[in-house]
Amino acid sequence: MNRHSITLPTFFKSGMIFQRDKEIHIYGDAAPLAAIAADFYSADSSASGRLHPILSGKAHADTSGHFLLTLPPLPASESLSLQIYAENTGEPPILLTDISFGDIWIAAGQSNMEFFLKYDKDFEAVSRLPRNPEIHMFNMPQQAFCGHSSHNRSGYGYWFRDDDSAVNTFSAPAYSFAREIQEAAGIPIGIIGCNWGGSSASAWVPEEVLQKPPLDTYLKAYEDAVRDTCSDAIREVSLAGWTFEDSLQHSIAFEPLLYGMSRAEQLIYMKEHETDPVIPMGPYNFNRPCGLYEQMLSALIPFSIKGVLWYQGESDAGELAPMYDKLLSGLIRAWRSNWQDNFPFLLVQLAPFGEWLSCDSKGYAIVREKQELTASTLPDVFLTGIMDLGSYYDIHPKEKMEVGRRLALLARGHVYGEPILCDSPKAVSASLTEEGTILVSFAHAEGLNPGKGSSDFLLHTKGKDPQSVPPAAVNINDTDVILTPPDTLSLTDGPCSVSLGYRDYAEIHLQNAAGLTALPFQLPVQRRSL
Repeated sequence: MNRHSITLPTFFKSGMIFQRDKEIHIYGDAAPLAAIAADFYSADSSASGRLHPILSGKAHADTSGHFLLTLPPLPASESLSLQIYAENTGEPPILLTDISFGDIWIAAGQSNMEFFLKYDKDFEAVSRLPRNPEIHMFNMPQQAFCGHSSHNRSGYGYWFRDDDSAVNTFSAPAYSFAREIQEAAGIPIGIIGCNWGGSSASAWVPEEVLQKPPLDTYLKAYEDAVRDTCSDAIREVSLAGWTFEDSLQHSIAFEPLLYGMSRAEQLIYMKEHETDPVIPMGPYNFNRPCGLYEQMLSALIPFSIKGVLWYQGESDAGELAPMYDKLLSGLIRAWRSNWQDNFPFLLVQLAPFGEWLSCDSKGYAIVREKQELTASTLPDVFLTGIMDLGSYYDIHPKEKMEVGRRLALLARGHVYGEPILCDSPKAVSASLTEEGTILVSFAHAEGLNPGKGSSDFLLHTKGKDPQSVPPAAVNINDTDVILTPPDTLSLTDGPCSVSLGYRDYAEIHLQNAAGLTALPFQLPVQRRSL
């Protein structure tokens, strides 16, 4: 039996980290109208009450028992303790120790953000690095519905450092990001993993985001899926599906796919598992609209954070790709509004990918375009490209430490104010020169170089005989690229355009001096005026 009448969110535990320099929010549930108090003590204070706390506050629960206690900010610090208690009840306080203040980032999205460190190509090298005790990590328990115990068995629901084996099942890109930022900023860094493989962004938003066209498509599709389904029947089938999905047997069978399988091996796997139980769309499906927002993310609001790392979009490609900018923008606005904080979002653009299991990359080019559109139209949203890190037969690129490094460059430049090259090269114009070549000019292109491979430039013409062909030559001149058309292609007979990697599967290796790969694009070619 719980000896405390106070219930706190699952991440309020010893070893946790609070956001520095922002209001401190402590919240949870207690007896209706209970008086709740909280005291912070420094390392040389005593939580017994004999010494004065460095920070204290009080609040009353409302008639439903919910309480929110707000304290003024504290700077970056370590080795604090926190006690939370209901006054005049005789209950012992809830005591949390090993508390730090620093910067907290939420690592959100689907499987490429969830992607465990142990699956990364550089896992062995990372394992040999010196441990960094100033990185605090927490995985939000993956709960698909109320009463779902947890989709994962270990490494979830408690704070740990990177000397804990739980780091092996933590987000590889988020861990890489944390190492880079901690070393650059010199303060404690916290990462809260709040992600789920295969999830649509529509699962991570409050319902109001999906209530207006065209995003109401998601709600209508859900209503159609459950309209003729008996509630008892869908519950029975769903719970049976979760018994299998959460089983050790399934985890062992599925894990080789995450380390990487050839296409032939994938086809064998699909054949062997074609009769596995499935969880139908409905109230027990993790991917139902708004489901993960309600079950996982909402518990984090209004806990103060520094910002969000977002790596997602694969599950919103296909027919729904054209509305992805509206979905992602709606998500960003809703999170900021509900937190009452315009924190930054750092986005990862989708990597090249062809097919994996029964998935394909239809609509990926559009999603990438919409990701860039979102970053260019919303304030404090920044995008990094990874068009050099994909694999045709694997939806999960294995170089996630590099993804984290690129996200950290965005943060160091745009959030922490370092004067560094941090953005991916971005094409800003294309023009036809007097020599008959095409000059493509880039921003963020200092030290532009071809990288370790070819890049998929294409020249496009319209008219009676439209063509899309690669240039005969590609030359780099400072921050410009000069494309020489083949002799068979005429650029003077009508409109023409140039693209780089603007296909569902394409590779880009063109990069700047920071090792950041150019973003895909398609631009009309401007002709010089006479």
